[in-house]
Amino acid sequence: MPRTNRRDLSFATFNLLNLSLPGQMTYGSKPALADDADGREAYARKIRWTAQALQLLDAEVIGFQEVWSAAALIEAFEAADLRDQYDIIARDAPGKGRPQVALAVRRGEDGKSQLIAGSAEWVAAFPETFRLDGLREVWGSEEEITVTISEFSRPVLRAQIQPTGTRPKPPPVQLFVAHLKSKGPARLSFRDAPPVLDLHGSVVKSAVAHIRRVMEAAALRLMLDAEIKGEALSPVVVLGDLNDDSLSVTTEMISGQPGYRLEEKSTAGSRSDAGLYAVERLQQYRSLRHVYYTHIFRNKMESLDHIMVSEEFYDHARKRQWSFREAEVINDHLNRESKAELAEIGASDHGLVRAYFDWNPMPEMKES
Repeated sequence: MPRTNRRDLSFATFNLLNLSLPGQMTYGSKPALADDADGREAYARKIRWTAQALQLLDAEVIGFQEVWSAAALIEAFEAADLRDQYDIIARDAPGKGRPQVALAVRRGEDGKSQLIAGSAEWVAAFPETFRLDGLREVWGSEEEITVTISEFSRPVLRAQIQPTGTRPKPPPVQLFVAHLKSKGPARLSFRDAPPVLDLHGSVVKSAVAHIRRVMEAAALRLMLDAEIKGEALSPVVVLGDLNDDSLSVTTEMISGQPGYRLEEKSTAGSRSDAGLYAVERLQQYRSLRHVYYTHIFRNKMESLDHIMVSEEFYDHARKRQWSFREAEVINDHLNRESKAELAEIGASDHGLVRAYFDWNPMPEMKES
C-alpha cells in the first residue's frame, strides 16, 4: 500500500519457521535440512517463498523470528531484490535449540538508514531487579515462592529508528522484536532429574513452558516500562511471536490492557502512558467481520503473532502522532492439509501480520 506521507509507517512480523542453511543444526539430532541435493532444493524453495513474502509485505519495519542463519535471511532479501533497500540486523543462532530474532528497516528515500546507530542490541537477561526470590503470599496457601528463571529463551532484539521527515521531524520509535517460549512442552534433562519428572513428565514439561512464558512476558513488560516515559513522546512498537492469543494472561501482561474508546463521550484511550494497543483489536473494531489467525494447531486457529503499539499510534490518544489505517494477515498458505504440504512450497507455518499507520498528529501536538 503506497504511503501518502513520507512519515507514514508500516510494521510487520514474520515467523520464518527455522530459516537455516542446509546441514545446519536447529533442534533434535539432525539438521532441519540435509546438506544433500534434496536438502538444497528444499532450501531453495524456502528462500523463494520467503522472498515472495517479503515483496508482498512491503513494510517499513519487519521483525523476524526463528532465524538460525543471518546469511540465509540476507539471501532471501537478495532473492526478493530488496537487499539494497533495507538495513538488516541479524545474527546466527549460537547453538542447537537457540533460534534468534532479527529486524529489517527500510532505508529512507534518500538511501539513508532510519536505524539510529548503536541502538540495536539483543537482550538475553531479565532486568536485574526482576527476581522472584522468597516471595510469600498472604492469602490462600501462604506459601513461599521462588522462581529462578532469569533469561529469555530467545533474546529480545531492541532497536530505535528515526523515521524520515524534517518539518516536522517525527519522534524516534523504539522497537522490540520478541519470540516468547511456546506452549509446547519444555525440553528438560532427565539426567539426575528429580522424581517428579519420571512420575509426571508430560505435565511438568508443560507447566515449565507456561511458567517460562509468564516470566518472559513480565520481563518484557518491565523493559517496556523503562522506555515509556510519562508525558514525553516515547513511541514504542512490539513485534513478534508471543505464542499466545491477544486475551491470554501473558499477552495482556505485555499490553498493559489500555482502554479503547468505543463511544463519542468516552475518554478511554485519551491517555495510556504504559499501555500498548493490539493491532488485532484495532482491526476488529474497524471491521464488521474480520477473521484474524496466524497459526493452526490441531484444527485450532490461533493468533500468536502480534503487533502492539503505544499511545502515539492510537487514534484517540491526546499524544497521537500516527493514526491506524489498517492491518492485514497473510495466512492463506496455512490452509493446507499438513506441514509436509507447507514444506513442498517452502512456506512458514505462521501467518504474516502487517499494519499501516498514517502520520497524523493530534492538532495540539503539531509543531508550528
